[in-house]
Amino acid sequence: MNRRRFLQQVSKGVAILSVSPSILASAKAQRRIQIGAQTNTFGSPIKSYDHLLEVLDDLVQLGYEGFETSDASLKDQAGRAKECRSAFEARHIQYIAPHCSLKFNTTIAPSAQVEDLRHIGGYSAEMGAKYLIASGGYPRNSAESMPVEKKAQLLNQVGKACREEGLKFCYHNHTHEFEGDHPDMNVLLAQTDPKVVWFNYDVGNAYPIGPKPGDFSAEHFRRILIYHIKDVTLDSSGKNVATDLGKGKIDLKAVIAPLLHSNWHGWLTVEREAGYPNPAPNPEALLKQCRTYLREISGI
Repeated sequence: MNRRRFLQQVSKGVAILSVSPSILASAKAQRRIQIGAQTNTFGSPIKSYDHLLEVLDDLVQLGYEGFETSDASLKDQAGRAKECRSAFEARHIQYIAPHCSLKFNTTIAPSAQVEDLRHIGGYSAEMGAKYLIASGGYPRNSAESMPVEKKAQLLNQVGKACREEGLKFCYHNHTHEFEGDHPDMNVLLAQTDPKVVWFNYDVGNAYPIGPKPGDFSAEHFRRILIYHIKDVTLDSSGKNVATDLGKGKIDLKAVIAPLLHSNWHGWLTVEREAGYPNPAPNPEALLKQCRTYLREISGI
């Protein structure tokens, strides 16, 4: 090696050593943790496929790597799954997951729901999705409400069906699942199979009833593959009201801390609701604020 080449190599080594540990940690996190957006800021469901593609262009410009959307946004495109995948890939954005619904109701056959989600999962995987998200409806009739143990069994069945379609199944929590002395969420965590059921932890839906979102994240992040990142304030009646990230009651730094300081892989998906299910008046501005704030607190 000649003297000039030797000095170049030494200079590179000094530059690497001079990089702060925090910068190196941030670079590693960027390879593990990805930032996505739920499209419901633009309305739910998105009314047309052409409009969805316009939304994706906006998300890419705002710095998002992936998107999640209501399964109703893409159900009419099921027969054109490969074309959709090509359109998403051309925009350099990952289809994270369809967001579906489960009916925890004793009058609806679980097998029918499993097969419905299997169908959605099949064409969604062809479109490039890696996950399927489903949330359970709010109970309206206690007589028809499915016992939580039965809910766990249903989630296991859905998880197996999704795995057969090449997807990972993530269950999305709602507020009522953290209520009471023996909350449903504890049972669902304990009685679902971690090989086929993961969680999509919605931090806003867990406040203020459940454990502090940061505490829940620290304890259960290994079962969580997707976080719904949002912030909320409380109105005079104690109801959650969506607000800009960092302006509300949720300690988002605490939520993501265990992810940054581990080998966790997954998605932080912004769900910035304003007027749901109608479009927000200024969706681009809302999502820009969210992306900027996440970059500030995570380095990603």
